[in-house]
Amino acid sequence: MKPTNDLAIARLPLSEEVYRRLQHHIITLRLAPGEKVNDQALAEAFGVSRTPVREALKRLEEEGLILAKRGSRTIVTELDAEQAQQTYPIIATLHGLTARLAGPILTDDDLMSLKSIHQQFTTAIDQQDTEAALALDDAFHDVFVQRSQNDQLREAIRRLTPLIRRLEYAQFDRLGRQSIADHAAILDACQQQDVEQLVQATEHNWNGLGRLLVSTLKEES
Repeated sequence: MKPTNDLAIARLPLSEEVYRRLQHHIITLRLAPGEKVNDQALAEAFGVSRTPVREALKRLEEEGLILAKRGSRTIVTELDAEQAQQTYPIIATLHGLTARLAGPILTDDDLMSLKSIHQQFTTAIDQQDTEAALALDDAFHDVFVQRSQNDQLREAIRRLTPLIRRLEYAQFDRLGRQSIADHAAILDACQQQDVEQLVQATEHNWNGLGRLLVSTLKEES
């Protein structure tokens, strides 16, 4: 699949815009696992030169979303059970750390945001709107990421999240209801001001999703 011409980019910096859009296409499976990508075709579709496309593809390769070999074709990486099995425990630990740092200093506004996002998240799942649900899931956990006030932690999560988001997108019909229950447990821990419970609920959320996804991928392989 190629991005359509209505995605032509007018804003700067071009490489960042191209990167974000290509990453979004990969995460939402518009560019499917194993699909060939061509910098010239992408440049034409986006209405830009090949340079920002190549820069974007390089970043995506560093993130593990693109596989490029000299003298060979460039493709979107396959969904990988082993990669998921390695990545989810790291993500769970990182988010658990954000919960530990953020828990004691969450504000009333933070709690209001979490409740509102949780309600919207539940609605999106009820409506089977996977893209909206995953964006809201990001927003829910980002409350803790931002409140943790740790730039290195934030960057580590940012770099790893795309690897698991497309796995979740592919299997979200199996994950949504469990995520609602997990978020409710996280909210309850916040309201109880129980940091240890919050950390455990947060890690349980991510590890539970990981186990389910790994099991599903292995069944399908």
